[in-house]
Amino acid sequence: MARSESRRPTPRQKSPAKAGSSRTSRTAKTSRAPRARPPRSAGGSRAPKAARPLGSMAPHAGTRPAFLDRAASGPVSSARPAPGRERRQRYQRAQAMRVVALVAAGLAALALVGLVAFFVLRGSSAFAIAQVEVEPTEHVSQEDIQKLVQVPAGSTLLNVDTSALEADLRRNPWVASVSFERAFPSTLKMTITEQDVDMLVVMSSGSLAWYLGDAGVWIEPAKIQTVEGQSLDDVALGMATSEGCLLVTDVPATVDPESGAQATDEVLTAVQAFREGFSADFSAQVVSYAAPSPDSVSCTLKNGVEVLLGSATDISTKEQVVLRYLEKYPDNLLYLNVRVVSNPAVRTVESDNVQAGSGEAATGDAA
Repeated sequence: MARSESRRPTPRQKSPAKAGSSRTSRTAKTSRAPRARPPRSAGGSRAPKAARPLGSMAPHAGTRPAFLDRAASGPVSSARPAPGRERRQRYQRAQAMRVVALVAAGLAALALVGLVAFFVLRGSSAFAIAQVEVEPTEHVSQEDIQKLVQVPAGSTLLNVDTSALEADLRRNPWVASVSFERAFPSTLKMTITEQDVDMLVVMSSGSLAWYLGDAGVWIEPAKIQTVEGQSLDDVALGMATSEGCLLVTDVPATVDPESGAQATDEVLTAVQAFREGFSADFSAQVVSYAAPSPDSVSCTLKNGVEVLLGSATDISTKEQVVLRYLEKYPDNLLYLNVRVVSNPAVRTVESDNVQAGSGEAATGDAA
């Protein structure tokens, strides 16, 4: 069947290419000159490529490697740990807390058991006191101890009242303190520490003296007994020397000692002020003090010189004055009065009367 000419296909209209389209760019690419191929060798094979130099592997000029950028930016400050590591850390912390809790619970349980056992056993006859050991001391005899202390019946090593026992023993003024030792199952040991004697105080009556402890507590009286050819002061000095204490004589009748009582008398306070105010070297030269009143304290030195000190004032200056005159009269000084430091008075071996001193030592340059 013949086609009708009127139905012939109409040629497709091509739209004009747009500027800058991909079709144009493709045409431009295909229009590039072909790459020159290396010539073939005589055998028909291509010549081998020349080796590329190492420098050709370097990045193009002007290009910065990525690892340098990362190094310049510094380490990441807030890196989160991996999920597995975080879970492991939480688990380890939980385990540590669990161990601590178990240990604390165990210790608490042991403490509770020990406390219950203590209250159960403290009254038990298993530790009842069957024997008490106390060693007598120089001034506290075994008889004194038996009179002073009695352990209550039924006492055990765990419930015995050691404070009450010490208070009973300290009724003896020689007792300064008591220590206790429990020797299980049934022995209580006591150790007595005596007071150190600080002074032997001789009353103005002359024949009676009292020991004064280093805690300022009166201990007990001591009778001074003289023999023919001995003076009262010599005997008292011998007693003080044997006890290793200081001798204080001529105290007034107002001083009324009592065993276990505190010494609060002004004359003794004045003596103590001189002892503390003098230097250690000068105090070592003092053999005894006489204290008829707080304003008339005197002392006797090892070389036999008697020094009237007066009241407990200007103590260091008075010491300087005494040292100055001891240096000036090393062999013939008998008596020195420094009650008034600006005008001391001296008595020497060759003089019959007291003479006024120059007062030079009172300026503070004597030593």
